[in-house]
Amino acid sequence: MKLNVVPKLTSITAAAALLGMATQLPADTQPGKIQVVAMSGTASAAAAGGSPAPVKIKDIYGPGTTIKTDKASSVDLSFGRLGTLRLEESGTLTVDKFTINETGADTVADVQLNLPEGTILGNVNKLSAASKYEIKVPRGVAGIRGTTFLASGAAYFVLLEGALVYVDVPPGGNPTPYTMQAPPAVYFSPLEGVKPATDDLINSVRQRMPGALPASLQGRVPVGPVQDDRPPFVSPGLGGVQ
Repeated sequence: MKLNVVPKLTSITAAAALLGMATQLPADTQPGKIQVVAMSGTASAAAAGGSPAPVKIKDIYGPGTTIKTDKASSVDLSFGRLGTLRLEESGTLTVDKFTINETGADTVADVQLNLPEGTILGNVNKLSAASKYEIKVPRGVAGIRGTTFLASGAAYFVLLEGALVYVDVPPGGNPTPYTMQAPPAVYFSPLEGVKPATDDLINSVRQRMPGALPASLQGRVPVGPVQDDRPPFVSPGLGGVQ
């Protein structure tokens, strides 16, 4: 599949339109639920305005929750039928928004994540055309669609499958969108732009992905843990990104 780098657009809304993302959801929506399905090491979570508490497998969180992982730790989070994310060590992830609307014929989701530091890896299932899935980092925002990816708070992205539009907003610069499509796998860094991913990088990302949910848990928030016996990830410092 040919990779396109969009030369110039001036708004995040325009870039998101490249993936057919909606700017609004139906009014009849319900808050989504996020469940911890696997973890290694230690982490804490806090609701909006609340105090941090230790994270445990089977814990369920809602929109507004901030999760922090300690060194040599990771947490796998199920977003139900939308897929699973892994927050790696020394990371911070806030679920700014997570809503679900069951239309009867389709599921419309609005997911807005904030990743100020650290790295997440995700298996996000194919979304309806009216859905939106965004990841905000300190210097931009990414919109994803049916995607297997890595995203770093340092604006480093690896895409193994699916589509991703990232709008980079450098300090004192103009917003610049970049469109990524895979396979073949690609990555983005602020210094290099969009480049083909090496085999070593592809293998590293695959090995660090959260485990697939059992078939019995697909389409709903699981009621029990998914076993994950892999050792905690220690960053190899890819491109200086932790």
